Amino acid sequence: MTLETTRSRYSIVHALAATALMVYAILHHGVAAFWKQFVHGFDMELTPALLLASFATTAALFGSLILVLWASTLFSRDSGKRSGQAIRPDRCAAVWLAVRWAPLLTGIAIGLNWICASGIEWLAGVQPSDQELVKCLSGDVCPLGTRIALGLLVLFEAPLLEEPLFRGILFRGYASALPVWLSMALSGFVFALVHVNAATFVPLWFLGVVFAELYRRTGTLLAPMTAHALFNAVNLALLPFLAAE
Repeated sequence: MTLETTRSRYSIVHALAATALMVYAILHHGVAAFWKQFVHGFDMELTPALLLASFATTAALFGSLILVLWASTLFSRDSGKRSGQAIRPDRCAAVWLAVRWAPLLTGIAIGLNWICASGIEWLAGVQPSDQELVKCLSGDVCPLGTRIALGLLVLFEAPLLEEPLFRGILFRGYASALPVWLSMALSGFVFALVHVNAATFVPLWFLGVVFAELYRRTGTLLAPMTAHALFNAVNLALLPFLAAE
């Protein structure tokens, strides 16, 4: 089955509102500050407390957005008309599709990350910073307990919060008024942008588009959630080897 994007409970208004709030959150200190963090990372000492606070703030923002936008649909005229007509997706088949896709999309994303980081360094003479989370998980900055906690958050909380927001609300909201391919591109762009990292921007944009396609094909968020979790798991497994280079 495929997702019927034109019959979403979310409209383009929901998608635009969520996008505007997230863009404001990353640009509220100004474009110059955003660009500096985008290329060079946080302009402050990396500590476990800072990372956990940053993760908690992001989770609170995403969670609050999902809750508020979902609650707003309860007052729409046709919010209850589709519940009896929807075809229940095959969740086992959706998860299996995500498992089959995960190795290929992970390999492509890792390759894109290397190409982008090398390209930026070659063209601009600037080595883009790793994500702050990667620095903690791959180095000695954070104690073992913090690394374990952050690893569990990456594996479980990120897919559980990001997929309902970026695929369930942004993608479906955009697709209610725009072509599907453009909706995938826009929701993927915002997904990449909010991670605020130059080297991972293109690979995350690619992943955002693929996760949206998985959602469209299967009709359930379990598919992109599974692919997202597997991608994060592979990256966590590779970090010790990358740090040793």
